[in-house]
Amino acid sequence: MRAEYVDHMGDDLSVVNAARVSFDNVSVADRYYDYDVTDLVLCSIPDVSEKDKTLINYLARGMPKSEWEKNISNIFTSPYKNDIEVLVNKLINMATHWAPFSHPHITLRMQAPVSVRTQCFKHKIGFSESEESRRYINSKPEIYVPDMWRKVASNVKQGSSDEEWFPENNGYTPKDFMEDGVDYYINLIKSGLAPEQARFVLPQGVEVNWIWTGSLASFARYYKQRIDPHAQKESQILAAEVGAIIEPLFPVSWRALTS
Repeated sequence: MRAEYVDHMGDDLSVVNAARVSFDNVSVADRYYDYDVTDLVLCSIPDVSEKDKTLINYLARGMPKSEWEKNISNIFTSPYKNDIEVLVNKLINMATHWAPFSHPHITLRMQAPVSVRTQCFKHKIGFSESEESRRYINSKPEIYVPDMWRKVASNVKQGSSDEEWFPENNGYTPKDFMEDGVDYYINLIKSGLAPEQARFVLPQGVEVNWIWTGSLASFARYYKQRIDPHAQKESQILAAEVGAIIEPLFPVSWRALTS
């Protein structure tokens, strides 16, 4: 399971100027610094001014930094529960200016088990995906094996606990089952069954590959939801990889959108 950089368009300055065009203004960066995205890709990252950083944070939060910090302070210091609830709801429901963050785009090559891929594809707005099809290919697929199998959580309707699960008497394991399923799939193809039907027997742990393109705003929404401790652990791992790729490309905007 992994996320790999393919391409991107725009930077923090793109966000700034998408907002400043409302007043027919343009910002420029006084300095750029080089960043090695991969061993083969070098890009220039603008060192945006403090004024532009303030604008980015305002766009992401929907209010000036001073007002934001005041509200946060009041949440932690107010002795009145009702006041705290009002402030929390205000921050949660604050209308942000997301449009400028929708201009920059990022393209990634993703690999994840079917079930995690399905969770990724639930994020539709601002995304486009192109996935490999086992109707056209019949190579042996990879399987995803977690570092630890987790027991079901006893206090929630979904999810898992931090307690490790072991098969009874160290017997037939989930990995054994997945490997047997893949072997059976290969044997079905060798016997002449069409790949478009043979794929029905593959387990959810089989990894699939896709190209994923989305706006900066969309990836930030995906990241915040899937990095959350309530999300499935495997989704958290993949979201962390996505965040590690995008943050250096849009350092100010990414922190403003996800912190």
